[in-house]
Amino acid sequence: MRDHLRERFEAERRRTAFLSFLAGAGIGIIAADTWVSHWLGVPGGLAIGALAYAITYGYDTLMWRRRHGR
Repeated sequence: MRDHLRERFEAERRRTAFLSFLAGAGIGIIAADTWVSHWLGVPGGLAIGALAYAITYGYDTLMWRRRHGR
């Protein structure tokens, strides 16, 4: 039987990680295009967005496991 709290957490974890990706990608595109190189704007932004996604997803997972042990 699936735990209702776990299902809500999984949905929220994916949502917050995706929103972190969007914010990180936007900031990364602007920063990479402005200060690094015009050719690295979009790839650099996507890389920073992916890093933001991974950090948020990992942090949420760590906190869930610390509190609930699974």
